[in-house]
Amino acid sequence: MTDTRDRIVRAAEDVVIRDGVGRLTLDAAAAEAKVSKGGVLYHFPSRAALVTAMVEQFVVSFDADLDRFGAYSGEPGAFIRAYVEATVQPAAPGDLRDRRLGSALLAGVASDPELLAPLRERFACWQTAVENDGVDATLATVVRFATDGLWLTDLFELAPVSGERREAVARELRALTRETSRR
Repeated sequence: MTDTRDRIVRAAEDVVIRDGVGRLTLDAAAAEAKVSKGGVLYHFPSRAALVTAMVEQFVVSFDADLDRFGAYSGEPGAFIRAYVEATVQPAAPGDLRDRRLGSALLAGVASDPELLAPLRERFACWQTAVENDGVDATLATVVRFATDGLWLTDLFELAPVSGERREAVARELRALTRETSRR
């Protein structure tokens, strides 16, 4: 992304985090990014295009985390192990990353579910990687679903677990990734 384009996406995420998805407009993104509305329109001809960029930013960020945790090493089970790690310890723990990513998803769903197409496509690729990870595909899929559930409960604040309980859940997910290799 260009610096201005990236700044506009971040600004749009900030608007959603601070004011809610209903307040995300091109004008609001422009004001937050300190660029003209024309500057926003140059990169994003519509609100839908901006939301799509927010969703795509999530995909890029999560893929970078997968790579950082060795998902593509070729070792059996490497992908599902990396998937768990990328979820339980993302690249920037403690910053607004998860909330930003959540804002992209919320904005996408609220404005037009079709804007989640890049995310749907990427999740399909991630599931294919899970199934072809050289380990028990069914158990690896269960681990993926549990991991996604952990992330979604955090994202939507649906009785998320934290502290020692969260660490215990993460340990169990890690143990299950080792179990997938034994089957």
